[in-house]
Amino acid sequence: MEFRPILLSIKHNKAIAMLVIIQVAITLTVLSGSLLMTTSTLKEWNLPSGIPHDNIISAVPQFYDLDVDVRQSVVDDLARIKALPGVINASPTTQLPFGAQGVQKVYLNATDEAQEYDTNIFTGDANLTDVLGLSLIEGRLFRENEIVTGKRDELNATPPIVMVSEDMAKALFPDGDALGKTIWLDKGASPAEIIGIYSNFMNGEQLNYIGQSYRTVLQPLVTWQNRQVPDYLIRVEPGLAKGMLETIRNELYKTDGRYVNRVEVLSRTQKRMYDGRGSHAITLLVISFILLLITAFGMAGLVSFLVTQRQKQIGTRRALGATKWDVVRYFMLENGILTTIGIVIGLILSIVFAFVLTEDSGVNILDMSYIFATAFFIILINQLAVYFPAKKAANVEPAIVTRAA
Repeated sequence: MEFRPILLSIKHNKAIAMLVIIQVAITLTVLSGSLLMTTSTLKEWNLPSGIPHDNIISAVPQFYDLDVDVRQSVVDDLARIKALPGVINASPTTQLPFGAQGVQKVYLNATDEAQEYDTNIFTGDANLTDVLGLSLIEGRLFRENEIVTGKRDELNATPPIVMVSEDMAKALFPDGDALGKTIWLDKGASPAEIIGIYSNFMNGEQLNYIGQSYRTVLQPLVTWQNRQVPDYLIRVEPGLAKGMLETIRNELYKTDGRYVNRVEVLSRTQKRMYDGRGSHAITLLVISFILLLITAFGMAGLVSFLVTQRQKQIGTRRALGATKWDVVRYFMLENGILTTIGIVIGLILSIVFAFVLTEDSGVNILDMSYIFATAFFIILINQLAVYFPAKKAANVEPAIVTRAA
């Protein structure tokens, strides 16, 4: 057996052996972490949006004239837009599907210790569910007389009712029966009764990233604040959306004292959300590939150095009858022992790293199959990096090696 001479050799070359072990451990930790983050980033890629996003237009206007009557402008905008040929319905809103900003919280009671649930709250009038093409699963829709309208800092009360998505209802009440229950949109706010449960639609990047893509709340509310006016969601007949962008922009410019930041089809908003995620994933994959190359070249360099330093040992073994394969096998076995030690350390570090990321982000990224696959790939790369230098050294005639040594 070759284990004894190999262990003695490792003991004799402790510094290089430690370099190999450390390199393998760090590479496995960083590479597996990178792959886990990449797969987590792409995990929610291209989920069903839940809405006819190719047929919905979003418009984002903004006033620069503070003397404009915003309330009347919203009424006029909606009247003109709904009168356009091809428009099915329209609603003001403060957030857009795929573009919802931040993460909001809802609670099952108003105490300081109340458990919080992540969501995105979408406000709108009684037409919002129709604009989004949502299906009513339980309960009822908002009525026109239930819509609270006004300047944000002048509102005396918030709507006492809400609707929640199917996923949001399951998150809040896992045992079912969310209809008729009370929730709080803020610990200091008034309670709101759930009057309806609707089909899921996608919120925004932050909740999508942590696997909560369909947790939404609808609130019957139309508000504005100084220059920040409601955005508009406009549902049109299939196939007409792109051709109506300029028409809708022109209609909005008929009101003086404002400009229009953006008018686009929601499919473009969706693409923008995924573009950022794709760029992030590609960056992580490039880093992973570079790490693999560094590992391969690093191992090849270390092994070449080891082989050069031990030419006399190789020549002696060959002179005593060792075959070329015996020499190659010796170095591969030695490298395998060092790599295995590094892999064990790396596995521990990778699991700890995954737990830390999970704790910080709230996303469970730990998947042992990716870690083990990465470990196997590193072993394969290392063995190939050892094989070729060792084979080259074994091909030299014993007499030449010993004389050169």
